[in-house]
Amino acid sequence: MPKGETEPAQDRPDMAYRELRELIVSGRLAPGTRLVEAFAAKRLGVSRTPVRSAFHRLQREGYAVSANEDDERQRLIVAPLTAGDAADLFHIVGELEGLAGFYAAGVDRERRIQFVRELEKLNNEMLVESQAERMDTYKVFQLDASFHRRYVVEAAPPRLLALHDAIKPQAERYARLYVSALTDKLDLSVAEHSLIISSIEAGDEDTTQRAIQTNWRNAAQRVGALISEWGESGGW
Repeated sequence: MPKGETEPAQDRPDMAYRELRELIVSGRLAPGTRLVEAFAAKRLGVSRTPVRSAFHRLQREGYAVSANEDDERQRLIVAPLTAGDAADLFHIVGELEGLAGFYAAGVDRERRIQFVRELEKLNNEMLVESQAERMDTYKVFQLDASFHRRYVVEAAPPRLLALHDAIKPQAERYARLYVSALTDKLDLSVAEHSLIISSIEAGDEDTTQRAIQTNWRNAAQRVGALISEWGESGGW
């Protein structure tokens, strides 16, 4: 390919998946929305082949489900947001990140203090933004995601990192819902983060692991209560 030219969209099979996934995670494709190959291909400017592949992957990873199990044509819709799914994903993430935190608390002190200061900075920024008169919910979501990712990449071995990379994105729909709808609960998350930070700083592996697990389990309860209140509807 000549220098300066970009690869045609049709030759980038992962592009359709990434863009459709982002539309679902961000809520721009709402739960219950029908996924139609022709419409998606036109919107993304690609052929139907990469879209078909993306739909299969989205279904495999839980972002899409069959509209009707008895439908032989397997028409797909964006997966509903449910309390059970949120609990399942948050608990799994909590276990994976808890183990990563266990490892992070065990690294040498000089290295540990360096990334602890980064965690403190992210958590403080999250607190400030959550108290702003006009809170930027996407910024808070990004700060929260960066906080958790920081200790994972610091110490997680390759297999654990691969598992985290596979499952964490599936929890993002619920994490964004948490940030945008539960603004009055964000101080609880900040406080739980502070316990994680102090445990890592002290080099206390077991307490760090439990603090991370508790943070995610509490988040699952808060999101689950919200979804139960609003109803597990595909048409939010």
